[in-house]
Amino acid sequence: MRSIVRTSLVQSALVLGAIGAGGIAVGQSGCSSAGITPGGSGSGSVETGDPGSQDNATGSVGMQLTLPGGEQLNSIRWTITGPNGASTVVRFGTVDVSNSQAINFQVGAVPAGAGYTITLTGTTTDGSTTCSGSAQFKIAGHTTTNVAVLLQCSSKGPDAGSAVISGSAYDCATVTGASAIPAETTVGTGVAVAGSAVGPVPAALTYAWSAPSGTFGNPNAASTTFTCAAPGPVSLTLTVGDGAVPDGGSCNAAASTTTIQVTCDGHLDQAAQFPTATKIKHLVVIFGENISYDHYFGTYPVAQNNAGETAFVAAPGTPSGNSLATPLDPTHGFAPVTGVDLLANNPVAANPNNGAGAVNPFRLAPAFAATSDQGHNYKPEQQASDDGAMDLFPFFTGTAGPPPTADAGAPAAALTKGLVMAYYDGNTVNALWNWAQNYAMNDNSWSTVFGPSTPGAINLISGQTNGFAATNKDPATMSASHVVADGNGNWTLIGDTDPLGDVCSTAADQNSFVGKNVGDLLNAKNISWGWFEGGFDLTITNANGTTGCARSTPQTVPNAGSVSTDYIPHHQPFQYYASTANLTHARPSSVGAIGKSVETDGVTPEPANHQYDSHDFFDALGAGNLPAVVYLKAPAFEDAHPGYSNPIDEQNFLVGVVNALQASEEWSSTAVVIAYDDSDGWYDHQAPPIVNPSSSAADALNGAGLCNSGAQQGGAAPTTPLLGAPPADGGAPVPVQGRCGYGTRQPLMVISPLAKRNYMDHTLTDQSSILRFVEDNWLGGQRVQPGGSFDTVAGTITNMLNP
Repeated sequence: MRSIVRTSLVQSALVLGAIGAGGIAVGQSGCSSAGITPGGSGSGSVETGDPGSQDNATGSVGMQLTLPGGEQLNSIRWTITGPNGASTVVRFGTVDVSNSQAINFQVGAVPAGAGYTITLTGTTTDGSTTCSGSAQFKIAGHTTTNVAVLLQCSSKGPDAGSAVISGSAYDCATVTGASAIPAETTVGTGVAVAGSAVGPVPAALTYAWSAPSGTFGNPNAASTTFTCAAPGPVSLTLTVGDGAVPDGGSCNAAASTTTIQVTCDGHLDQAAQFPTATKIKHLVVIFGENISYDHYFGTYPVAQNNAGETAFVAAPGTPSGNSLATPLDPTHGFAPVTGVDLLANNPVAANPNNGAGAVNPFRLAPAFAATSDQGHNYKPEQQASDDGAMDLFPFFTGTAGPPPTADAGAPAAALTKGLVMAYYDGNTVNALWNWAQNYAMNDNSWSTVFGPSTPGAINLISGQTNGFAATNKDPATMSASHVVADGNGNWTLIGDTDPLGDVCSTAADQNSFVGKNVGDLLNAKNISWGWFEGGFDLTITNANGTTGCARSTPQTVPNAGSVSTDYIPHHQPFQYYASTANLTHARPSSVGAIGKSVETDGVTPEPANHQYDSHDFFDALGAGNLPAVVYLKAPAFEDAHPGYSNPIDEQNFLVGVVNALQASEEWSSTAVVIAYDDSDGWYDHQAPPIVNPSSSAADALNGAGLCNSGAQQGGAAPTTPLLGAPPADGGAPVPVQGRCGYGTRQPLMVISPLAKRNYMDHTLTDQSSILRFVEDNWLGGQRVQPGGSFDTVAGTITNMLNP
């Protein structure tokens, strides 16, 4: 505690005579006073330290000391410090007065300035008495300054009197603590603030709260509330006291005041309170449909920029990645592949088995955004890869247009199975190419296994497509393109079945899964999350009059193909698990409950069970309730799936999401991941690496019933498959068939203020790498099924982020 002490001090009996021009008179008290006279000469010796030299910027101090009879001082020690009150010694010296009653001396070469102090100390010849004193003075150039110093002695002479010491002391009130709970709040919401203090008069303690904005319930109470008036940080100041300060003094503000800070948001970001391994507090995974890497980025970053098209010009130094235009070899550190021209001399065009579809890759203009859907089942995709030759796509996965149509000017190849060789550039997928310029992209990302949408979606959330819990019929009677026996009495999903029990499921083959998914792991930690899919809200009537499960929205581009319902059940992976399903499409109890397992009362189970419509994402974001982990699926017409969607409608959705996030308070801690469920069978020149083998009846990559080797990165392919899902009877998991991967290459992008800029990542990743990031960032590295789920062996996406 700081103190202010004031004393009224009566000096020892010492009489100071009038100071005249010629010297000073001193009373007979055994003490002496020193006067300063202009110039002067003296007897006795003067020793000085650091004499310096006089110049135009210095002055001098002249002194004359007259000693009374009786006590004889031995010497006078003097020190000059300053200027401006500094303790720096400017000059010092000693005057020997043991043989002299009067002495004159002058100290020169003192720099001009104010706030000097001269201190003198004298001792008697017998050492019994010490006298000392000091005075302040200033020096002007070319001038001798006169100073009077009163010497106070440590022993009284025979004529000494006495003094009564009187005075008063005052201790200021001092802050001992201050707090604001919580330290982050929303505009209009009160924060509990409290202060404490001590002082000499506890009953008189006073408190005063102040802030540049906002209001206090009672600004003069020790404990009160503070309410933010506007978003942003605000400093709250507490000042304490306990009455008037005696003698006209003042207290030290450093002891009687303190400041604490409160962050005022337009809303409280609850997800930001969860501990994370990175700075990312919100992950938004936009899971699109059916795009191969070369289909969107085959010539990146070079676009044709034809007249009438949206131009794209890359920044200097933009990396190109492993593309049709600049093929790289991932088996040799992504070294450039020489002597190959994939655009003009492609192996697909040289393989006669492709018939009329034996064409080189060709560009589709924005006018041909709508195309027909290509083949993308588990087995045909392996056959198209042709044991790594990558030359049978038209034969096994190609589907001819229309769309596009000949009368609209489509290339001739688009009317054959050679359509599978088509690609777009930055004049069509302009938003995606621009994001690649400003954020990070990966050119080595794969579907976890071969096949269509549902296996990709299931791998995204669990990394495990094996283990049926229930089906609507005997799996042995299901389509061979949907399921395959796993070799251990259960089944592996390889195609598009519907989730069993979803009120919108209509497919002939339906099933549910055993085991866990990432939603189960997040629920166990009470971390907010949700899957948001267009069309899931069955209470809405669309502009075209459709409602319920039949809600539909047509494409906006010319010459579009068919129209799909907005909600597609086999795109909703959490509906396949009893623990995370919302089979009736029940609506959330409130916007405030979105992302949570219970309603806002903290007790009642939330009916939506983390499953929502895509419009619920925008509602939650606008209300300041964005969950920590978001999986976002556009309405079908905007999900990029050829046949009923297209890249232009897809980008309208993507841009709307990214713009909304960038305008939100959450943006600084958000990462948007753009990924795809499968390649749609579109041509991609890069042969896959095999990280999990399979020898089921559905496999054909390396021959009939065989999928075990590819363009390996970092070693030979494993020979033993990953473990299947835990058996329902509680037995130990065993290796299973039907999960050959990695399958086909798709784009992967990270859009975030925390992402590297204009960066091309070569890290080997797959759909379950996104699952791994969720586990690493929020769950301490927990895995869905160690040794069985693909997240156990997945590469990381964090290389696309800044440290």
